Amino acid sequence: MALTNWALWRLPNRGLIGFVLLVDVAAIVGCAWTFLRVPLTSGDAVPFTVLITCIVLYTELSRPVERVRERFAGTPHISLDSVWTFAAILLLHPGLAALVIALSFFYRWFRGQPNPLFRRTFSMSATVLSGFVATIFFAEYAVPFDVLPRDLRSLAVIAGAGAVFLLVNTVFMTIAVYYGTPHDKLRDALAKPFEYSLEAATIALGVVVAWALRDWPAVLVLIVGITLVLHRGVLLRQLKRQARSDAKTGLLNARAWRDAATDELVRARGANRHTSLLMLDVDRFKLINDRHGHLVGDRYLAAIAETLRTEVRGTDLVGRFGGEEFVVLLPGTPAVHAHAIAERIRSSVANRADDLPEHVTVSIGLADRPGVTDLDALIAVADRALYEAKNTGRNRTSGYQVTG
Repeated sequence: MALTNWALWRLPNRGLIGFVLLVDVAAIVGCAWTFLRVPLTSGDAVPFTVLITCIVLYTELSRPVERVRERFAGTPHISLDSVWTFAAILLLHPGLAALVIALSFFYRWFRGQPNPLFRRTFSMSATVLSGFVATIFFAEYAVPFDVLPRDLRSLAVIAGAGAVFLLVNTVFMTIAVYYGTPHDKLRDALAKPFEYSLEAATIALGVVVAWALRDWPAVLVLIVGITLVLHRGVLLRQLKRQARSDAKTGLLNARAWRDAATDELVRARGANRHTSLLMLDVDRFKLINDRHGHLVGDRYLAAIAETLRTEVRGTDLVGRFGGEEFVVLLPGTPAVHAHAIAERIRSSVANRADDLPEHVTVSIGLADRPGVTDLDALIAVADRALYEAKNTGRNRTSGYQVTG
């Protein structure tokens, strides 16, 4: 593929293009500098060869799992490459470690991972630079890994190097994601806590790989097996989460929301407590789509979903009900408090200052009944209230209490 045809040049943000190229060039220059200034040793040959072999073997053994992942558009990429790359950072000449990182990224891309080449190159370059920073940290506070004492201080230095590696790589990737989408808030560009925990776990396994290479290489067979099981477990978790999520908003989809709401109503009946339901509809949403197109309409839906996540509690159930309709189940919330929440949501949507062509409003229907277990009855009442809000001027909340 010619460089002039890279999708990189089609990014709307010129500053982001410059940042991506700067990181790529810095990684190349860093590699050249390390090969010129840091002497190679004969002791690097065996671990370098073994780590490359492990990467190729693991990539091939994990292909069945990856093929399943590729059937589901939008599923986040699962990468456990730090198991091998962080071991290289601890053990090898920095330039050789960079080569291991490059092979781990590009061999998996060559074997069929469908993402643009410039993104794969940037991710590789960011990881190489993160590895250089971690190497500098490790060299500053410890002797080479071969002769490193196996004590608590050494473990603390290794953990510090791992934290530096993770932090620097997170900074690079967050900048790229934040300006590449773009996102309204920095936290939206960050990965989920589980993903950072997974990365930390793979870095820890990388320490074990480095230790095994020096003291007991046969253990690598076990580590490959453990990593494959971890890979499969993470994939299944992500697919399960995706099956419950609405692709455009990240909220619960209608089926997942109904299942969770039904369970919550059963629990509420046992406690004889109020449970309120809000049903929201975007006012004149069809006109938004007609004027600006469906892609802009999707951005409105995502913005409203973000408002809902911000304005409700972590225990409330928020879902996309269909089209431009959203639902919020408020456990333990009587109508008077639910109405206040609805008004806060309505006001936040109307006053939201996004980079969108025009302001948008929502109408909200409210239903409440203590001890109710019939979700369809609650939805029907909220829908009737929503219909009233739409017919009496829009951009308002109307509410009923379920009777009988």
